[in-house]
Amino acid sequence: MITRRVTGAAFVQWHPAAAALLAGEADPSTRTDERLLFAALARLDNREELGASLGLGGAELTCTSDEHLLLSMHERFGDDGVARCLGAFAFALWEAEARRLTLVRDCLGNRPLFYHSGPRFVAFAITLRILLAMPGVPRAIDELALAQFIAGNLREQQRTLYRGIERVPSRTSVTIDRDGTQSRKYWTLNFDAPPLYTREEDYIERARELLDLAVASATRDTPRVAITTSGGLDSSAIAATAARLGRAESITCFSVVPPPGTEIDVGPFRYLDERDKVEALARMHPSLSVRFIVPDRGRATTDDDTRYFVRANLPSFNPIAIGGHLADVIHAAGHRVVLIGNYGNFGLSWSGAYSLVALLGSAQWRAFAHELRAVARQSDRGLARTFAAEVFMPTAPFWMRRLIYRLRGRDPDSVANHSALNPAFIAEFGLARRWREQGFDPWFGPTERNAARWRATRVFDLNQYASDMRAMAGEIVGHEVRDPHADRRLLEFALTVPESLFRRDGVPRSFARRVLADRLPREIIDERRHGANIPTWFRSLEARRADIAREIDRLEASPLARRLLDLPRLKRLMGQWPKDEQAAEYRFGEYRLALTGALHVGRFIRWVEGGNE
Repeated sequence: MITRRVTGAAFVQWHPAAAALLAGEADPSTRTDERLLFAALARLDNREELGASLGLGGAELTCTSDEHLLLSMHERFGDDGVARCLGAFAFALWEAEARRLTLVRDCLGNRPLFYHSGPRFVAFAITLRILLAMPGVPRAIDELALAQFIAGNLREQQRTLYRGIERVPSRTSVTIDRDGTQSRKYWTLNFDAPPLYTREEDYIERARELLDLAVASATRDTPRVAITTSGGLDSSAIAATAARLGRAESITCFSVVPPPGTEIDVGPFRYLDERDKVEALARMHPSLSVRFIVPDRGRATTDDDTRYFVRANLPSFNPIAIGGHLADVIHAAGHRVVLIGNYGNFGLSWSGAYSLVALLGSAQWRAFAHELRAVARQSDRGLARTFAAEVFMPTAPFWMRRLIYRLRGRDPDSVANHSALNPAFIAEFGLARRWREQGFDPWFGPTERNAARWRATRVFDLNQYASDMRAMAGEIVGHEVRDPHADRRLLEFALTVPESLFRRDGVPRSFARRVLADRLPREIIDERRHGANIPTWFRSLEARRADIAREIDRLEASPLARRLLDLPRLKRLMGQWPKDEQAAEYRFGEYRLALTGALHVGRFIRWVEGGNE
């Protein structure tokens, strides 16, 4: 543990993974005038570029820590200097003379940072567990924030699920001084820049270069590479790229597959088992070692949730995944960093869902007509339905989409399709009106006509909660999570690729398929379906059926759980229990999303109310 103090502040660092920089005589950033404190948790991906900006090179740059580079860039160039730092970082700076605290987080929120600003003191920490352990920091649930979480409204950027505790959002600087608290975005994308290239081949070549760079950056300090690998384009692209780079001592792909003999009809747009695709990937790249993991859903217990809350101090987005032993297997293998591919869907492997809108908006009539017919063919819909879904709905005003929902028999304000949020709470707090004002669509329809702007908002601003969970993975599951698809250089480039390149001849993700054709097998490149995520999810519910009924009864004793959760509906779902996995699959929204999510949130409420024991 390292402690530094100056007038009005004290910084303490004890996180084992942090090479934290604390102003003092032991570090090159020493401030002997005792006017500054600086602490950072940083892993920078563009050290050479930053060193050149600061006039550092060779041995001097080698001896300079990432934290010191970050501080120097902030001191020399301010917000612009921070914006030029690529990678994962969070830092705090206390200026004693101005009595000003500055808290900053990287553009993707790869490092966590939370704070409490009270009437007598300000506290901050890189995990909620640490912050909540500090004397004077409140431990009460913010019921409105939790209601938004249950509803799936993830637009809130600074508010957390605890009263009086805020997060520093991604690409944001928060300043706290005598005048109060101010937040500002220190970096924004330039959507008005001219196209980078005129030839499609140049876009493909540049995408390959940046993917190589992103994977190299994510693995530069990790000789034994671990990747959670599916049969999809994103994680398999990371594995293939790591193999092609040839820099790792070993590369292990951890792939979750259903138990032998599993037979569930997951519909025409999903496939059940990743095994054949991952095996094809390993044949193409013999340096890959594959470990197939069958989750033991039959032994999941309510204790799994409690262990999760102790580590995260938050509920999970995907509670059905808690209790599987993927994390245990990875930990037992000695891996402390795991690569994932979640951000590809909004970057390199974007589907091209707005391609028809883009072609129509640029008056490319012939190309629009060709693509409209191709999309209709691929989706097995007529031209009129395709035009309505792909052109009219994305460009229709919000009020018109709401009217169309009603004409289709949908309540435009209802979240019941995926959530068990209590309708009485929705009415009491006027949540439907708030959702309309925020632009939140409970049916998750398109909210922006420009694909690049919509994707950028999803990546950099929406769902800060998910960024927190990913950033705290080391605390929660025991290993750091890195996503090469979240490399800002790759994301920025992907957001400049013309929309029409992402879907070609009606085939979604066409751009990624062409980019990755040099490194992925045809079994993956040609697959247009999506893998089923934990297709045996109902088995864990079936194994806990009696416990679930008792848990619902226990939730009746919690006033907050009664207010937030539709407990009568949960009891009705227990009375309508599906007869088998296939029947449950047809009621996915009710059981995997609404019931499972409500039970998990209910246990979280009871855990907090019980004193976090």
